Amino acid sequence: MSRKLASVVRVAKVSDISNSDNLSVAEMEDKGWRVVVSRGSLKAGDLAVYFEIDAALPVEDSRYGFLKQRCLKEFKRGNEVVLSTLRIKTVKLRGVISQGLLLPLADFPELSVCSVGDDVSSILHVEHYDELAAPFRHEHGVFVARSESRGEFPSYIPKTDEERIQNLVEYFETMKGRRFEVTSKDDGTSMTVYYAPSLQEEDPFRVCSRNQDLKRSDENSLWKIANAYELESKLKSLGRELAFQGELVGPGVNGNRDLYKEHEWHVFRIWDIARACFLEASERRALCAELKIPHVPVIEEDCPVFDRYRTLDELLSYAEGQTIHGHEREGLVFKEIGTEVPVTFKAVSNRYLLKIK
Repeated sequence: MSRKLASVVRVAKVSDISNSDNLSVAEMEDKGWRVVVSRGSLKAGDLAVYFEIDAALPVEDSRYGFLKQRCLKEFKRGNEVVLSTLRIKTVKLRGVISQGLLLPLADFPELSVCSVGDDVSSILHVEHYDELAAPFRHEHGVFVARSESRGEFPSYIPKTDEERIQNLVEYFETMKGRRFEVTSKDDGTSMTVYYAPSLQEEDPFRVCSRNQDLKRSDENSLWKIANAYELESKLKSLGRELAFQGELVGPGVNGNRDLYKEHEWHVFRIWDIARACFLEASERRALCAELKIPHVPVIEEDCPVFDRYRTLDELLSYAEGQTIHGHEREGLVFKEIGTEVPVTFKAVSNRYLLKIK
């Protein structure tokens, strides 16, 4: 399921901010996001367009001109600006955390035939900020050029992209009684390795970035990690067709906010290609231990999440904490246990988001 960076929503509630004369905070139906808006711009029942955090808006669209002072991001090669965009981030205004941008649907006549829930990212030319920024982050060898790709990410392996809990607020009712493994969310970039001789007879061991199947290379950071951990021989030794998916962290990766001195790779899930299902959490952890492959830090192996945490604010507070290196962690990832088709989602720490530049 692709992320809806811009979507049509209905406003559920608007409350004035007590220490401001011109700002209010709006909430949406069926979503847990809260967004600071101009007072009087929206009221309960109105239709609006919601832009999620990490959305990149076209700078040339005059409807977003008011964002330039705070949200403008420019990328340069030498002294020349080659790309400009408006990045939507988590901010705190008048003491209120605001996550995203909410504008009246009436401002967008091109969306007149759209309904609540529609993904309008492509119509409004909204892109993901990290994907736009990726080509400008290659100085440490992490960027994957098209010349290093031998094809798109394989269709028979799920991509790694968990939904945020704010888009799944119904879980607080529908997921009671379910139990979850809770792991720390690394702040890096996705890396998948897999062994599938029945599908890739000529070269059955593959290394992939989030979107690309990569050519063998001694220079690419992802292949360097695969070779350092001897992943090809380890996966072949299992006699199974499995895809190990994890997070690459370290220098040059997403700002390296946890200050790793070297690149590391931490597994967070394993996909059984032949059976088209994920390995259960306990089997995944045991397999990583057996093969001496690093696993993401486990916070709890068996957590009754929605029986313990009754509100979104309680769960987001639980997501706050420190990494094993003592820095602010990005958040937590939750994977249902006891099933081959687990419900999964993430809770990103607001405290962490407010620190990202």
